[in-house]
Amino acid sequence: MVLNYYFDAASIIAFVMLIAMVVSTKHIMDYKFRVLCYLTAVSCLIPILDILRTYVIDNRMSVVLVYVVNMLFFLVHATVTFLFLMYVISQVEMSETRSLIRKVLLYVPLAICTVLIVITPFFSTVFYYSVETGYVTGPLYFLTSLVPTLYFTWAIIYTIRKRHVLSRSFIIMISLVAIVNVATIICQLIWPEVIVRSFTISMSAFVMYFFEEHGRVAIEEDTNLVGKEYLLEVGTRMARNNYPFSIILIRITNFDALSDTFGHENTKALSRNIAAYVGNQFRLGRCFRISESTIAILNTEIDKTDELTRRLYDELSDSWNIEGLDISCDILMTYINCPKDTDDAENMSALIRHFNRMERTAGGVIDIDELHINEHIRIKLVENAIERGLRNNSFQVFYQPIHSLEDDTFMTAEALVRLTDPELGSISPAEFIPIAENNGTVVAIGNYVLETVCQFIADNDMEELGLRYIELNLSVIQCLQKDFIENVDNIVNKYNIDPKYLCLEVTETASNYSPTVFKRNLETLGEKGYSLALDDFGTGYANIERMVTSDFRIVKFDKEMTQYSSSEERLQNVFEKLQNVIHSMDSKVVAEGVETKEQYDYLKKIGCDYIQGYYFSKPVPKDEFVEFIKANN
Repeated sequence: MVLNYYFDAASIIAFVMLIAMVVSTKHIMDYKFRVLCYLTAVSCLIPILDILRTYVIDNRMSVVLVYVVNMLFFLVHATVTFLFLMYVISQVEMSETRSLIRKVLLYVPLAICTVLIVITPFFSTVFYYSVETGYVTGPLYFLTSLVPTLYFTWAIIYTIRKRHVLSRSFIIMISLVAIVNVATIICQLIWPEVIVRSFTISMSAFVMYFFEEHGRVAIEEDTNLVGKEYLLEVGTRMARNNYPFSIILIRITNFDALSDTFGHENTKALSRNIAAYVGNQFRLGRCFRISESTIAILNTEIDKTDELTRRLYDELSDSWNIEGLDISCDILMTYINCPKDTDDAENMSALIRHFNRMERTAGGVIDIDELHINEHIRIKLVENAIERGLRNNSFQVFYQPIHSLEDDTFMTAEALVRLTDPELGSISPAEFIPIAENNGTVVAIGNYVLETVCQFIADNDMEELGLRYIELNLSVIQCLQKDFIENVDNIVNKYNIDPKYLCLEVTETASNYSPTVFKRNLETLGEKGYSLALDDFGTGYANIERMVTSDFRIVKFDKEMTQYSSSEERLQNVFEKLQNVIHSMDSKVVAEGVETKEQYDYLKKIGCDYIQGYYFSKPVPKDEFVEFIKANN
């Protein structure tokens, strides 16, 4: 039995260290962490009871003492495994929303085991002891191992069933802990003299605590605010359990202006003071830092949300004394009621992000409708459609012919991407391209379009069709990728085509993001033989200097400018003068959006080079485009 003391002593040392770490670290005492604390506290009793149990049995002490110590030992073992299962379930469920039937099912094995242990002194169900006979196991002793095994197995099954909402690391951790503990129970049944269960349980508690620590959200010491990631975690769990709650959002709308006036450090101090004022009114884990200027409150008393919001607005709108300065700030507030306003965690996150970025200088309490929930829901639906499109290869490339007025032929075409989703139907590029640019998927879409166009060029004799090149758009994000040039070359070389058959279009506003990188990439493309076109010229603020210094062989006038110029005399003068400037640089002009004969006649009269628009053809699939070119060239 000496071996038992070694393992028990190691377990006690481990638990002392674990308790010291738990006590010394600031934690959010939410439901799952409370369960973990209960599990740790109860587990601490096992090695102590193990030592006492061995001692009182070996020394043939009083019957009452032996029964009490052994009964406590078995009860604690069963309770620990029950708490282990509850810790697993707490990752997904909330105790407030658990049905009565589920609660009964969870407690039944523990209750049965407890009853059998309690009646042991009278019926010898689990063990029997007397000074004469010593310690003898009873007929139902096996249940003290069966019930813990049942709870461990239940935990593994539950983890596997909920794997879509649990992290991979958590699933692996829980599975290993459960399997090792079951293996230990089996070993102890085979070799009862080697009692190592207490050591295994202490190591399991260590593993679970460190896993919880690894994912612990940072807490601001001076404000008691926690990170926004925890808000999304809690909100997701509440929404998943249909538990109503609200998120109150508070923002200093004139944060930047205050920084310019009073200095950034003073403004940060103001933000911290406001956060501390709010954070100290709610328990830890209910107030969250979204950004320097924005905080959020999670409120479960949903019927009092409006009253609480307006009270806080009145209190926060007063001036604040910061380093002897009286600073007044504009406070903007709103609240999201879940699941009324949204029951989706990603939509909730999008609403919070939008509130944090709203361009609004005045304060006040605004209605959630002003955050345009439907627009955010639509954006999320389109994002899902983009992901499906990339995954299922359901994007298509259409081609719109471009007519040469000089040769009276269709010498090129613009490749335009299209998306038809099985759930949303046809989605306009004007809608999905900006969304793809915001979430980064535009790079994958751009690569798909480039590869499709290269495949088209490789499959067709461009000279025989009378086509000089195919134009395709490059997004801002594509142009600024570190491996952009290498990626273009790899795709073009894959299909063994000449770069002269590709004309790459960029918008005039694209270079605003990183002018140096943008210009260097364009120069490299030009040196490699690709044609370059400046797209949508005339939208926003046309930069003549950028057009002059870049090697654009083609400048495309935006369709709005084209359509207005054919009907308004002042715009006609501007259009013609800009065209003359472009011609003086040996570049060609493409007029987009030509739809009528009047527009066509006007553009032909002033010497425009190329025409693109519905007057000749809408964008069509590749086979239809090839037939059109063969028929008209």
